[in-house]
Amino acid sequence: MTNHGPFLGARAGPGARAKAPDGMGQTQRRSTAQSFLAGLALTAVALAFTSCAHPVAPVNSPANPAVPLPSSAALEPLVPSPRLIVGRVLDIDLAQGFAFVDLAADAPSVALVEGTELISRTLDFRETARLRASRYVRGRTLGAKIVSGQPAPEDEVVWQAP
Repeated sequence: MTNHGPFLGARAGPGARAKAPDGMGQTQRRSTAQSFLAGLALTAVALAFTSCAHPVAPVNSPANPAVPLPSSAALEPLVPSPRLIVGRVLDIDLAQGFAFVDLAADAPSVALVEGTELISRTLDFRETARLRASRYVRGRTLGAKIVSGQPAPEDEVVWQAP
């Protein structure tokens, strides 16, 4: 047997255990590291549970009188708008009194029937014009006669469902 260094001692070979110069064996060092990690993990878990536990005052408690109770109107379900999006104004021919509408993918087919009244509006819902659908439908473009008002490109075109 050969000596392969100062830490191996008299016995050397594949099964030889190294001994640290401080006199502490590998088993002792491992148990110290394991207990340190276990303590660290327990501390982290304890901090996580205690930091999330804070009291919350109920809405209608005397501790929080500034918060009003919800009214019965707020508890009613929302009703969908009767106005369905048809598309957006692409271009306007003022000389002919015509507007061209780029149809939305889910434009209602009943809104594309000749003579149907449509409304063009800005993005903040201000009405800009009343339109009447024509029989001119090519691909995703609808021709509409301007009945009143002044539509602008990019105005939203809607149909009011009955």
